[in-house]
Amino acid sequence: MSNLKFSGHDTFHCRQQWLLKGVEFIDSQRYSGFQNLEEAILNLGVGKNMVQSIQYWLRAFGLINEERKLTDIAKIIFSANGGFDRYLEDEGTLWLLQYLVCTVDIASIYKLIFSDFTNERISNEFDERQIINFIKVKIAESSSRETSENTLSSDFKVFIQSYFSGVRTLKSIEDDFNSPLIELNLISSISRENGVITYKLNKENRSDFPLEIFGYCLFDLYENNSAIQFKDIRKTLGSYFVISNEGLEIIIENLCREYSEFIFNDDAGIRQIQIKADSEEFKINLLQKYYRRGL
Repeated sequence: MSNLKFSGHDTFHCRQQWLLKGVEFIDSQRYSGFQNLEEAILNLGVGKNMVQSIQYWLRAFGLINEERKLTDIAKIIFSANGGFDRYLEDEGTLWLLQYLVCTVDIASIYKLIFSDFTNERISNEFDERQIINFIKVKIAESSSRETSENTLSSDFKVFIQSYFSGVRTLKSIEDDFNSPLIELNLISSISRENGVITYKLNKENRSDFPLEIFGYCLFDLYENNSAIQFKDIRKTLGSYFVISNEGLEIIIENLCREYSEFIFNDDAGIRQIQIKADSEEFKINLLQKYYRRGL
């Protein structure tokens, strides 16, 4: 397990327009523009701490790389010249962002909850204390730098705010609009007892999951593997997208039926997928086909 990373968001969950604003700012000023804090505040229309948070979420969603330059996926979605979904109006883009935040490994709590916790504890239900205790174990196992409970609690609250709106107020409705992943309806609360809220991952078949988006994520995650076992896909993409086993089988079967580059084999009870494509071009073509279909 790689080193786990926490904090950096300044207690702000990602607002819907932040990613576009951040990409546009880097496009016009380059990343070095963030060094001029007054200019960044003026251009982004947010406060000092939110400027720092925007930088964090650009990294967490894989929209800038280690050289602080825009990634291909940032340009495909947000570019002023041909970006396919600059205002995050397509649900497929939200699934893509969900995949990215779980795999880029800047905001480790996303993968830890969606994949590690649910697969190891075999449970879709959790509360803050359970998650903090689980993460402490993972920190020890990975020899990551010790992290305070306050930091982990802050990460948990930001995680929940990314997906769940809580009590409906005018302010929460405004915040909902600015929280793109809430629309995916991945998390709900099921009980509140003695001040402790229990949450649940809303596992569904998701039979209408966009095939090209799933194919892109599958290729991106496993492009160096000649064969991928179904159980591994279940623990990764199936968990990130909170898809039931039955739903995952249907999506994979439909993907293989639609695209000959994906081949599903069930040999002696061992189910696996082979990918007969080995270029970045194929991966990008999947996204282009998906978005152009809606034009």
